[in-house]
Amino acid sequence: MHTAPNATPALSTLRLEEILRDATARGSLRLSIPGSEYVLDLAAGGPTSVALGKRVTGVVSGRALKLHRTHAGGEFIEPVEGHPRIVQGRVRETDPAGNRILLQAVVPMWITLGADQRAQEFHAGDMVNFYMESGVVFTPQS
Repeated sequence: MHTAPNATPALSTLRLEEILRDATARGSLRLSIPGSEYVLDLAAGGPTSVALGKRVTGVVSGRALKLHRTHAGGEFIEPVEGHPRIVQGRVRETDPAGNRILLQAVVPMWITLGADQRAQEFHAGDMVNFYMESGVVFTPQS
């Protein structure tokens, strides 16, 4: 059994710390998670008119190398600063058609599964951890 995806994706509210330029045309954003020590470097999924130091709302999405169920620990993203590599959190809902899950880690994020796994193998409430593929994207909505 799965939960149908929301019509509106789960949004995260982060603070824009810096706009970084890299080898890609779109660059990346350095975003902090208010109320935490997290400062994440995420690929920019679109433009934003938000000023540095202000909050920006958007969708975090990435690709898991392979999800593993776990029964211990809490929600986290490692490292605390930089590009996300290891993530752990709870499945909020699944999207079998897109082969992805909505994960509640430190922030909500859509995670696409690899070809060897299916979203319907996971259920709301499952605790999972995984290595994240490079290129996690933040798509600003504001």
